[in-house]
Amino acid sequence: MSIETAVWFPYWYELDQSISVGQVADFDFFKDPPGNVAHDGRRVFYHGNWQEKYRHLFEKRRLRILGIRHPTLGPIQSIDTFGMDYTFTMTDGRVRKVEAEGKPGSVYDHPEPIADWRIYVEVEPA
Repeated sequence: MSIETAVWFPYWYELDQSISVGQVADFDFFKDPPGNVAHDGRRVFYHGNWQEKYRHLFEKRRLRILGIRHPTLGPIQSIDTFGMDYTFTMTDGRVRKVEAEGKPGSVYDHPEPIADWRIYVEVEPA
């Protein structure tokens, strides 16, 4: 099976897909990644509006998530995108809350702002 690395880039406001290591599901990806996401030719997880009139922007792929990593935060077990704060559960069990509404991208209990929110997700066909 071929492993690939995709980019998960938050749009915030509960408009992102929740992901977790080991999860097997149908995930949506942009057909053409948006210009504001530096993707280096990688697939980009779809974010935004899932209404039928936007269906032409994304395609589904059935995949297994093998790993999730952010260059600053490190290895991540899961990202829950429900609510005003996203919950990042790290592989070591720590939980980081990230503001997703008022000041999107502000990490509670993290000393400096994160400038680049590209998260790299290793996936394989399921």
